[in-house]
Amino acid sequence: MKKYSLFLLSMLLAALFVLPSCSDDDDTTPTDPNPSLNFYGGSGYVSGNVTIPVLTDFKVGITAASSTESGAKLTKFQVTRVFNNKPTIIVDSTLNTSSFTYPEIYITSNGDTGSENFFFTITDKNGKTKELSFTVTTTAISNPGPINTWSMKILGAQQNLTGSSFASIDGTIYTLPEAKLNSAKIDWLYFHGSINFATLAAPDDPDAQTVYSTSNGPGNWDVKNPTRFKKITTTVDWNAITDDEVILELTATGVDQTKINMLAKNDVLGFLAANGKRGLIKVEDITGEEDGTITISVKVQQ
Repeated sequence: MKKYSLFLLSMLLAALFVLPSCSDDDDTTPTDPNPSLNFYGGSGYVSGNVTIPVLTDFKVGITAASSTESGAKLTKFQVTRVFNNKPTIIVDSTLNTSSFTYPEIYITSNGDTGSENFFFTITDKNGKTKELSFTVTTTAISNPGPINTWSMKILGAQQNLTGSSFASIDGTIYTLPEAKLNSAKIDWLYFHGSINFATLAAPDDPDAQTVYSTSNGPGNWDVKNPTRFKKITTTVDWNAITDDEVILELTATGVDQTKINMLAKNDVLGFLAANGKRGLIKVEDITGEEDGTITISVKVQQ
């Protein structure tokens, strides 16, 4: 009887060691110490290697979330493009959130042919990261595209009754009340200031909104188009530009200014409109100051 009791006791002790071990294995859930990061898929989005022409706009979307293990909040999101071993950060967002969505990142492919790598990186407060990447291979544009030409357009400064707002899509000049009603079309305004002097500025430029601070001014428009400019420093044969080949070459990089000031006769500016169209502006003449005018000619992609 005593031997039988000892046998039962030993069996119970063995069961106590075995059962918890089985229970632990059943309850284990895989976790990841790193945050998650995923591309949007579907029509209209780039989420993998792609070959496209130079200076072609494309769209990327991402979603991110904290680590399933640590729950550490996301603190930084960056997008870096690397061409010819030269990195350029194009998105640098500071965060403090458990989840993050960037549904529409608009990017323009390089102006030179070749392969460019894009890196998308999310970082959490523990320093853990997740990175996604793809390669964009750019090819030459086989056929130059058509352009529109608007010649000798006269815009008035802030104290001139001539309209100051310009739409490159059709070459129309608008007064401020008219521009407010057609704000989605307006690419830039003209003003003459004591510091900036003769200036062409995007509707979202702070100085333009200060100069035109009335109820009809761009600060009160429903749409403030983020047109961007670049002053062209190379010689341009204006009359020889009959398609968008030269326009694309001159606006391939550096079109990032909300305004160009201190303009003078014969200056040439490159611009990128909110609708993705690229173009050139030539200053034909400038008269007066706050009550004066600027005469421009424009060549823009159709």
